[in-house]
Amino acid sequence: MPTWRLKLEYDGAAFSGWQFQPEGRTVQRELETALSRLFGGEAIRVNAAGRTDAGVHALGQVVSFRSVGERPPDGIRMALNGMLPWDISCVAADRVADSFHARMSATGKRYRYVVLHRRDRAALQRDRCYHIRWPLDWALIEEGLRLYLGTHNFSAFRGPSCEARNPVRTISRAEHLNPSPDEHWIEVEGPGFLRHQVRIMVGTVLEVGEGKRSLDALKSALTATDRSAAGRTAPPGGLSLVEVYYPPDAGLVPPSPESEPSSD
Repeated sequence: MPTWRLKLEYDGAAFSGWQFQPEGRTVQRELETALSRLFGGEAIRVNAAGRTDAGVHALGQVVSFRSVGERPPDGIRMALNGMLPWDISCVAADRVADSFHARMSATGKRYRYVVLHRRDRAALQRDRCYHIRWPLDWALIEEGLRLYLGTHNFSAFRGPSCEARNPVRTISRAEHLNPSPDEHWIEVEGPGFLRHQVRIMVGTVLEVGEGKRSLDALKSALTATDRSAAGRTAPPGGLSLVEVYYPPDAGLVPPSPESEPSSD
């Protein structure tokens, strides 16, 4: 049975999240339905690198699955884009080693949170940013982001439904970027994250920039075990899973002869 890796983009605004649910529209349900059609009714189950929440987007979600049937990788990509709804796009499909697993093989993830900092509301970006009208001190926010670097107990930065046993996580990058006068990105990288962790990190550091929270208070939250020690949870629409990192030995394998397109 070949193992496949897909890279997906999706607009999370109309989804109840990634993970399959009995009720509600999910990315996993839409993808598995399309894959089952593509592979002639075969029951396909996919594994994702990360389970994005309702309203959260992806530029580089990675999924893996195994199938009985063979297909050329480009054929999978093109066929899926003919079957998937408009708010999901398959941007790459590859055959990988059987040991590859989208979540277990990953070594890190990069998330981006978009803040639109201007007086007037967003029209085109309304579901893809956090619109803030009031003053923000971005220099203070950058100081706050530096406090996240390293290994900390993020108990105060986890959502109430988080089931992870160990709240300790490592942040390798936390950076403010300013690609245009009104648009600000907060990018965070690390090997793994707790549920809602990035959105709470963003909400808390924005409170520092608003003058509602001191840098010392943010530092204290990184050793606290109570959710109330950290700040608000930023809205989901500003968050995107941008990239998932893998080691070189989790790469592609040569296609089998059966997966090559026919010449007739």
